[in-house]
Amino acid sequence: MILFFRGSRWLTLLVSMVIVLMPSAARTQEQRAAPSLPMTRAEKEEFLSKARIVDEGDTSTGSKFWRVTLDDGKRKHDAAIETSPSRDASQRNYRFNVAAYELDKALELNFVVPSVERTIKGQPAAFTWWVDDVLMNEQSRRGQKIEPPDPDRWNEQMQVVRVFDELIANAYRNVSPAFYLATMWDNLLITKEWRIWLVDHTRTFGTSRQLENSQSLAQCDRTLLAKLRELNREATKQRLGKYLASEQLDALEARRELLVKHFAEQIVLKGEGAVLYDLPPRQ
Repeated sequence: MILFFRGSRWLTLLVSMVIVLMPSAARTQEQRAAPSLPMTRAEKEEFLSKARIVDEGDTSTGSKFWRVTLDDGKRKHDAAIETSPSRDASQRNYRFNVAAYELDKALELNFVVPSVERTIKGQPAAFTWWVDDVLMNEQSRRGQKIEPPDPDRWNEQMQVVRVFDELIANAYRNVSPAFYLATMWDNLLITKEWRIWLVDHTRTFGTSRQLENSQSLAQCDRTLLAKLRELNREATKQRLGKYLASEQLDALEARRELLVKHFAEQIVLKGEGAVLYDLPPRQ
């Protein structure tokens, strides 16, 4: 049955009835998931570092990863919490989330979600920004065989992901065919604008001094390659020494050198125009 009301008073009444009748769970979810106003990365870092925890989420399972809500008095936003402290390369470590973000900043990528180190319930942890407007993750896209609306832009973004993952020795986003539909690809998020965001770097920065899959490194963003050339062991130590051991920093430097060498060889073989491209700056 469809009812028609005349007059603003009736319309106000109807809207009020809809809000009241809305299930409380739906209203709570809507409030919790409401996106924040646009913020710079520096502002997000400050928010993650200082905002008060107003909802500690569900910690009853004993998981080292959960979601909380933060409030700085001006806005509310959610954060992902990771407390796993293991330095074993086969285990998760919260510090690597922060290290990946700091390295992303050094390379001026803006692909990795902001993450800061902070204490919760007496435990050191990584507080990582909860991404708004997520359409799907890469595992879902592949499973549902959804093609990106702009294949060229998508491939350029994915090449940045590949270079970054080789640099940090990411154990999760494995490009081998056997892992094409693996759950590990749920840490590549796709927004409604088909922008890629990278999360969960808790199993990265291994000590391998080799590239895992150089054959997949077909192209590189011009600015990213320039930043890789500028980076060195001393610079990474200053930024990441708090989170990585000396052996990890040495391995990171070895992989950086291999990446620079790889693309130098590709440019000689194929020409600069076929290898390098210019990805628009990301805000």
